[in-house]
Amino acid sequence: MPRSMLIRSVIFAVTAVAIVPVAFSQSQDSQSVADAARRAREKKKDTAKPTKVITDETLDVKKGDVQSAVAEEAKIAGAPDSKSQGAAGSPNATSANAASKDEKREKLKKQLTELKEQIKQSLMDLDLLQRENRLDQDAYYSQPNYGSDTAGKQKLDDEKQQISNKQEEVTRLKAKLADLQREMGESPSSQP
Repeated sequence: MPRSMLIRSVIFAVTAVAIVPVAFSQSQDSQSVADAARRAREKKKDTAKPTKVITDETLDVKKGDVQSAVAEEAKIAGAPDSKSQGAAGSPNATSANAASKDEKREKLKKQLTELKEQIKQSLMDLDLLQRENRLDQDAYYSQPNYGSDTAGKQKLDDEKQQISNKQEEVTRLKAKLADLQREMGESPSSQP
């Protein structure tokens, strides 16, 4: 018995001596790779590119560009200033239209959010009703004389009616959601 233990310990020692240097050299390689990557990143940071500053002198504006075309427009003596009249009426109307569109869009978003919350709540209520109905069905049908339990049967029928009503409500809310999404320009496929 002591001889077999001696052989086992020798085999273990030889194996450990062979494996330890291999594992140690692998960990040093991975550390050196990490160190090399770290040094490369530091070098990259040190050699930052100079930033280019654009000024009026460095900006190349050619004659005929949009910027210079407005400045070069000739004025006819005695003619009304068309830019001030057109610009005065147009931006106000445009900004009023944009404001009303933004207001309408925000109102639609609010309605959409509220509707999604209603659908979520209705689906949770429907799930609860269906689970309760399953439990009541199990309790009802597990009785040996369930046929004579008219109160239990009536309760199951009432629950089925409630489930049906809730399913119709969810269907109606989903249709309303699809209409609102079409009105906003969203795809109706993103329903909750």
